[in-house]
Amino acid sequence: MTAGVRTVLTRPFHVSGWFPLLMALAGMLLVMVAAWQLTGISFKPYDALVLEQAAFYPDSGGVCSPSISDSLAYASDVPEPIATQLLNCVRQLGRAGAQGREVQLPHEWRTRTDSFPELMSGRGLYRISLDLGGNQPVLYGLYLPAINSNAAVFLNDVLLGWGGSFEQPVARNATRPMLFSIPAGLLREGRNWIDVYVVAEPVPRGFLDKLYLAPIEVLEAAYHEHGIFRHEIPRAIALSLLVISLFIGVLWFYRRRETEYGLFALASLCWAVNAMDQFVVDIPLPVFYWDWLMMLSLSGFVFLGVMFVHRFLHEAHPQVERLMLMIGVPVVLLCLVLPRTYAYLVVLYVWNPVLLVYGAYVLLFILHKIGQQYASRELYALVLAIAVIFIFASYDFTVQMGWRSQVNGMFLHFGAPVLMLSFTWILLRRFVSSLQATETYNRKLLTLNQELEQRVAERGRRIAESYETIRQFEQREVLLNERSRIMRDMHDGIGVYLTSMLRQLDTASIDREQLRDSARNALNDLRLMIDSLGNASTDLSAMLGMFRTRISAVLDACGMELEWAVDELPQVADFGPERALNLLRILQEAVTNAVKHSGSERVSLSAGTELQPGRSNRIKIEIRDNGKGFVDERPGGNGLKNMQYRAKKIQAELAVSSDGQGTSVTVYLPVAAGQGDSMTLAQSGGRLNGVAGTRKK
Repeated sequence: MTAGVRTVLTRPFHVSGWFPLLMALAGMLLVMVAAWQLTGISFKPYDALVLEQAAFYPDSGGVCSPSISDSLAYASDVPEPIATQLLNCVRQLGRAGAQGREVQLPHEWRTRTDSFPELMSGRGLYRISLDLGGNQPVLYGLYLPAINSNAAVFLNDVLLGWGGSFEQPVARNATRPMLFSIPAGLLREGRNWIDVYVVAEPVPRGFLDKLYLAPIEVLEAAYHEHGIFRHEIPRAIALSLLVISLFIGVLWFYRRRETEYGLFALASLCWAVNAMDQFVVDIPLPVFYWDWLMMLSLSGFVFLGVMFVHRFLHEAHPQVERLMLMIGVPVVLLCLVLPRTYAYLVVLYVWNPVLLVYGAYVLLFILHKIGQQYASRELYALVLAIAVIFIFASYDFTVQMGWRSQVNGMFLHFGAPVLMLSFTWILLRRFVSSLQATETYNRKLLTLNQELEQRVAERGRRIAESYETIRQFEQREVLLNERSRIMRDMHDGIGVYLTSMLRQLDTASIDREQLRDSARNALNDLRLMIDSLGNASTDLSAMLGMFRTRISAVLDACGMELEWAVDELPQVADFGPERALNLLRILQEAVTNAVKHSGSERVSLSAGTELQPGRSNRIKIEIRDNGKGFVDERPGGNGLKNMQYRAKKIQAELAVSSDGQGTSVTVYLPVAAGQGDSMTLAQSGGRLNGVAGTRKK
């Protein structure tokens, strides 16, 4: 015993775990008793004559052919059909009267191989003597409940029928009862002979059960019931195991993390293959390889079952599984290469006891888990199913060892429905639990969603209130900034002119002309401020149009012409009241200088978009006069300084040039992104040209 097995079986039980353990043991014993009672089911017809005494004639001399072709069964043009061959075989064996030995039915060959070495041929004849008094007015039948492989039945040298193919491998009727009807008049008064020719493969499994003679209607009902129990139910069980294997395999495919489902599917498939031995009559392989396949499928079922239980209970015992593989694989391969006789002995005396030990290990393992406070309804269902399987496996083991008669057959496959029901119940319970958990989770999720929606709504309301508060603060700040700017502009503009006027009024002598100029300048500055605060403060073209209106009257009064050349201008980046006012003051200062100092007759104002290769376009605004300029004088008055300051403040470029032909003041403004890409002075179609004013007289 490895350390893993020893650890599993020697862990101490919890004191509080004794009660569920005792409950599990009690339930297990009950199902074991019920399962054991099932193994006692046998054919017991009413009002039937039981034939138990027979003379047995083994085919020691090779009288009968070991293999009779199936083609002889239905062909009419063959020299010796199968019925004739069987009859000749029976007659030749029956003539050896001295060799016949009295036997008691049921007769099993495995217990007679020492006293009957002739049985090793695998063929023999059972002859039953039947004395009847008078003719029988009803139709009779002869019933064979069980036989190992195949048989042909004769009554008074007339073939009643046979159980299938006599060609190797011969038909297997171990679980298929046979009923033969007796033609009217064949049973005669006095001595009758019933001959049963039997072929068994392998030889140690050969046997013949009691025969029953009764009216055919008495036997038919029992025949159908017994046939369903022995032959049809195993077929249905094998089919159910295949369906379960497919269903659980698909379930495992979608839940590959739960390896116990995959193991259960493979174990069910192995068990379905093993259950085929209970109803397949014409096997597709030689007998030895068919029996080896049954051994392999049973071994796979046991090994996969152990792995399934380990993973179902979330226990890892790799030492146990490795030990099983180290023992099982060599034994299975050895049985494939050994001579047939020795291979059957290894299976019977070595491998079958080992598989039974594995079954006991699984049962004790689950009981141990129940005693460790791991008891659950799933464990109870599993331990009861495995207990049923274990009792059936134990019964089959006693039959194979010769401790019980093989007349009633094997019963391991009858444990499959119990296991399928238990596992189906476990799956349904898990499915219902999952649904309930999902519904509970959905309810909680719905509640959480509602709470979250309420929190989000509340948070949204608070955010909206915060944004509204921020907007009000921003609006308040904008108003304060605009108010401060207006006050600053008034102080720097109108305030300067008004202060100058007050100082002039405080002097003894008042210069009316200078006072008039200061008042006019204050008024012009006020107008500029009003223009910069209007709707046109963000539209440069409209603002220049308003500026034209302001300066036209001044130029007319001075007798100067105004040339106007303004294109449709794009938007200026971040252009607002403050920048508009500073731009207007720059232009106002340029026009004022032209009027006062240039001595010019004409002032031109042009504006348009100027292309700059590799750079963003810009707006060019130029005021030019045709006066004397200041070539011989260095510029440097406060007017030019103020213009430079204001241009820098509005992020514009200012260029002033002067020559003998006049003075030019140019302002460059950046264009807003995406504006003015395709506009040039030459391309503009919206230029407003005109001349305003007259020459001074």
